[in-house]
This record gives sequence, C-alpha cells and structure tokens, in this order.
Amino acid sequence: MTVDADSAIVVPWFFQTSSSEEGVERVTEGWLARSGLWESFFHDEWNAGPTRTPFRIQPRGPMDFVVGLGGKLERILFAEGQRQLEIVIDEGVSDWSGNRGETFRIYRGAVLFGDQRVPGLVLDMNRARRREGLEPGEWMFLTGPRRLAIVVESPGGSPAYRGWGRIGEEEFRWPEIQVTWNSVRSFEEARRDVPVAWRLRSPDGEIELTLASAGMELRAEEGEGPILPVNGLYQVTGSVVLAGDSLEVRGLVRHVQR
Repeated sequence: MTVDADSAIVVPWFFQTSSSEEGVERVTEGWLARSGLWESFFHDEWNAGPTRTPFRIQPRGPMDFVVGLGGKLERILFAEGQRQLEIVIDEGVSDWSGNRGETFRIYRGAVLFGDQRVPGLVLDMNRARRREGLEPGEWMFLTGPRRLAIVVESPGGSPAYRGWGRIGEEEFRWPEIQVTWNSVRSFEEARRDVPVAWRLRSPDGEIELTLASAGMELRAEEGEGPILPVNGLYQVTGSVVLAGDSLEVRGLVRHVQR
C-alpha cells in the first residue's frame, strides 16, 4: 500500500489454504485498487496431494515468487499479456503476534508497474485455525504520516477486535478495540446492510479512529438461509487521534459478515 503518493494504490494478494488428510485446497487472488476502483486481475483455485508444509504459499501460472535466504519472500511477480506487476518486500519495520498464533509483519517495499516504481508499506499477515475452530473475521491495515501503521483484526472470539500500531519509533498494542458502524448502505445481493463509515476506539481512549469508504468491492457468498455471507474489500480514508496526535489515515479494510 502506498503512503505518500497522490492517489492511494493498494495491491492485496490473498493465499488461502485448507489442509486435510485427503490433500490441500488452495485459492489465490490478486487485486488492484486505485482511485477508489477495484480490479481483480488474478484468481485461481486448485487441489494438490498431502504435504508436510501445506501452508507454504505456491506460485501458479502468471504469478511467481523470488525467495531469498532462509525462505524469506522477497518479491511477488505477475506477468500476463501487457500487465507487468511486481511487489517488492524490503527491510522489516515492525512485527506483532496474537494469542491465536497469528502474525503481522510490516515491511518497507514498493509496487512496480513495468518501469514505474511506487514506494509504500507491505503487510505480511498470517492467520490459521483448526477446521472446527472459530473462523477469524475482518481486518484493517492503515497508514499515515510520521511512519504511522495500524493493524486491527477480529480474531473470531473475544474480544471482538484488537489492534497494534506504531508512530515513529513508538509502538502500541490495544487488547480491545470497540468498532461501530457510523453509516451503512443496503447490499441487496446478500440481503444485508454493509458499513460505509466506521468509528474505532480503545476503552482507555488512547486511540480513536474515524473511517469512511473511498471505494468498495462486495461479494455475496453461498449460504443456507436468505441472508447470505459477505466478503468485501474497501479503500478507506479518515483520521486518527493517537496519544494526543491527530493525523490523516488511509488504508484497506477486508470486510467479513457470516
């Protein structure tokens, strides 16, 4: 995700793996968002046999990796027709972990469109669960000036939301964050309301965020009842008050309703 560019650019890659005794099911998606418009440029699903390392991500078709020493992912490359797109992962900035084994690592990096290099931040996020366990929910990745970076996630249990952040060299951890929808719109395909504005606040008031959608991509999933699950991607803008400082923020929300 870009930080200083005039127009925010977000390039999320999602790698979903489901492992069992029968084998491994994989789903990989590549998205591009700029100026509030979302484009899905890669989607693939496939099955493979059992493996001892099912959660090691794999290249596929026009998508490839550059892997360095120790198995560190350094680049994600995509080349198909006229599209040449590359994610560069440079030095680490921060890393956090939750009590369910999830990890969040932030790196400096860039996206390359052919010969054009646009710097930004990279969030490498890993979450896992047992098949019978609670499924984690939505998450947010926000950036701003003064090297601001904030991650908020719904772990799928209690508390409903928690978060981590940094500004300059100072790091923060919020064991609980209260999230409310300030404004909604109807999403008829799923027969639900979906948020278009949020307010987030830690109980101690150390952080308070207001966010508004700057462009969304929503998808209704299959379900048993008339009200269907929702998966969505948002570009958001807003402001944060953190430790007495007020700053503008923007970022990505991966919205989930089940």
